[in-house]
Amino acid sequence: MADVFISYAREDRARAEQVARGLQALGLEAFWDTEIPPGQTWADYIEGKLTSCRAVVVLWSEHSTKSQWVREEARMGRDKSKLIPALIDGSQMPFGFGEVQAANLATWRGEPNHPEWTRFANAVHAAARDGAAAPQPAAPISPYRPPPIAPATPVYAAAPTGEAETLSPIGYVQKCFRFYFNGKGRARRAEYWWWILFTVALAFVASFIDVMAFGYNTYTSQPNNQVFNMIATLAVLSPSIAVTSRRFHDVGLSGWLVAAVFGVYLVAGMMMAAMMPLGAVLFGATILVSLVITVIPSRPGPNQYGPNPKGQ
Repeated sequence: MADVFISYAREDRARAEQVARGLQALGLEAFWDTEIPPGQTWADYIEGKLTSCRAVVVLWSEHSTKSQWVREEARMGRDKSKLIPALIDGSQMPFGFGEVQAANLATWRGEPNHPEWTRFANAVHAAARDGAAAPQPAAPISPYRPPPIAPATPVYAAAPTGEAETLSPIGYVQKCFRFYFNGKGRARRAEYWWWILFTVALAFVASFIDVMAFGYNTYTSQPNNQVFNMIATLAVLSPSIAVTSRRFHDVGLSGWLVAAVFGVYLVAGMMMAAMMPLGAVLFGATILVSLVITVIPSRPGPNQYGPNPKGQ
């Protein structure tokens, strides 16, 4: 069982290895190579490692602040009161993570007596060893050497890719609940449409409960009371908006367009309630536009909203 889980962006692998070696020099076992074994999902494997470790170190950088995977691992660590963040290039922590004080390792290059490294290492060792003081490392830590600057990539070249996100239908639904208010990042078509199927099934079950509990009105073709349907609708409203925002991001569109879509739905619904024919036309047109957007394949490569969830 690893003492420390290190979360980082793929571009910062050299820095993550340096931090791992530094912690290993203090007698701590660090898990930092996050290759997922065959037959396991990212969510199950990473959550198992996060649960078993004593401290979760998150290396915030220009790259990791944009990674939905690092953000999710940081959120898990924060929720389990294990989070110990570190800044490795001067970038600020993302919104929502600033309440936990971060060590500044931007100028650390492997020196065991660097003040910020000492403070950081002591905090990690105390968390992993129930408050025990960190010993002095037996040997100097290999200095960090930034990777050589690669030649500029032509704009027509294929963009770098990430790991493909492949979850079960239940896994996608669970992810939407974990990202309850989080519309950042990208969602592939499978995530969006499994969530939509879940909400439709939930609405059907809630309506059935309403009919069984309050009876059926043959005049309106509706249950006499729709309290369970209303509760179910409110429960899935926020994650529905969030996953729709991520689906828009996946095809390169702003998530703020989702607010416009839901606003049009609201206006069209009010017009339909007032028996205005234009309301039905507006409602149908908005559904058609949303349908077209949400069935568009993922845009290849990373974009400004994050890596391609299909790993392409």
